[in-house]
Amino acid sequence: MPISDYIKGLRAKIGHDLIMITGATGVVINPQGEFLLHRRVDNGLWCFPGGAIDPGEEPAEAVVREVFEETGIQVYPQQIIGVYGGSDWVGAYPNGDQVAIISIAFRCKPLAGKPHIHDDESLDVRYFAPDALPADFLSRHRTVLGDALKNQPAALFHYPNED
Repeated sequence: MPISDYIKGLRAKIGHDLIMITGATGVVINPQGEFLLHRRVDNGLWCFPGGAIDPGEEPAEAVVREVFEETGIQVYPQQIIGVYGGSDWVGAYPNGDQVAIISIAFRCKPLAGKPHIHDDESLDVRYFAPDALPADFLSRHRTVLGDALKNQPAALFHYPNED
């Protein structure tokens, strides 16, 4: 489902103007240490599966739903890797809708399923080794990947004045 009824309702009122969206990103790592990516329909780029959290939905439930919708993989969210936002997470979709995203990235364990195109948001779905990512991997997700590889016990965040 590319857009929720909630977002459709907002867009009906404000058009393409900038809105803030809270999202959940699934960093699914298989037993071989590979990362699950999907190639997006809207921009053709590879990225981690994820999407908007619906009103009243728990973020962990949203990541489970989004990963399954986009990849056909059932997952268990193990921990929060980090929370992301800022200028790298502001943009526009091909239809002109402007968004500023705050994304909660979860490390997820795959439970069942084989990667496949499961909805109309993906062109391809597969696992990649961290040193063999596609060249057209979404740039803002490189930060998420780097933080996931650190495997810290606590969630990470980026502060503009950090050294």
